[in-house]
Amino acid sequence: MNAGKIILLLLLTCCLSCSEDRAKLGKPAPGTKDALSDFSHWWSYHSGNIKFYKHFIPLDTDTRVVPLDSFMQKYSTGDYAVLKYTQGDTTIQYQLKKLDAGSEENIRNQLRATAYSDFKDFLKIGKPLEGFNYQSIDGQAFDSKTTRDKFVVVKFWFIGCQPCVAEMPELNAIVAKNSARKDVIFLSIALDAQPALRKFLTNRRFDYAVVGDKKDYVADTLGVNAFPTHMLLDKQGRVAGICSNVKDLKEMLAGYFIAN
Repeated sequence: MNAGKIILLLLLTCCLSCSEDRAKLGKPAPGTKDALSDFSHWWSYHSGNIKFYKHFIPLDTDTRVVPLDSFMQKYSTGDYAVLKYTQGDTTIQYQLKKLDAGSEENIRNQLRATAYSDFKDFLKIGKPLEGFNYQSIDGQAFDSKTTRDKFVVVKFWFIGCQPCVAEMPELNAIVAKNSARKDVIFLSIALDAQPALRKFLTNRRFDYAVVGDKKDYVADTLGVNAFPTHMLLDKQGRVAGICSNVKDLKEMLAGYFIAN
């Protein structure tokens, strides 16, 4: 075989190998085509579709499957948007999309902040919640021993947070649906001092156990700065998922067969 044929064969083999590494994209989520056309389109698309608590196949800009940590590390730079595709009914693909030079500055600025926050949450997944040793305002102890072999649904909030307060009736309904289960605990971590919480709770029903006076702990130890924030701890005490609203919380709980 002459040298020209050998080179041609090598190039063909390389091309076939590269092609095999690429994933076939599924059906794009509604709005994918215009997702980066302006800030409002991007924000609506991202907040409605990109949920990192879900299982997904991570793809780079060339649709090649990459390790999840590499995907999240690149996303955390704020230079990449994420687009959603679905294969069949359940298999989710997230693909990185490099922002071009003409992307709106508002998209770039918000994406930097959002990606940084998402990456911090990603680093918590699969690990114990740092400093998990609390006492509620009613004197209940919550730690790795008292919650062993139980799911713990955690909410971070404060009294002056209107969305935090507005979602309480829906959260109470979730607690009620799981009232017969002994393996699910609902716990809230508040920034406010205990006296303020006691006064607030005399006029507002909230069926989660309430831990108070955790402002410094939440900010400095956990790095949580968006409210409300919801976390699910699995039965081994590891962070299983993080989200920011009741709709996503319900979806996250459903994945673990917790009534919602």
